[in-house]
Amino acid sequence: MTSNNIARVEEIERIEELETKSAFQDHLIEELNQALIQQQNDMAKLTRVVENVISQIEKIDDSSSNLEQVELPPHY
Repeated sequence: MTSNNIARVEEIERIEELETKSAFQDHLIEELNQALIQQQNDMAKLTRVVENVISQIEKIDDSSSNLEQVELPPHY
């Protein structure tokens, strides 16, 4: 094998290695993107749950404050 052929083989091997790394990175980026989408969906769902809980607490708070305003009849 001549030095030109050896250099050509080494060049092809380096290109193949770069292509393999690029494909791996593309796959990893897609997996990370899917994980981020899932986390965003989870966060939106949790935000709605917290908002509902806060709303329920406010309703309970309002109803309990109404009870405090009711005058008790005088005791005998």
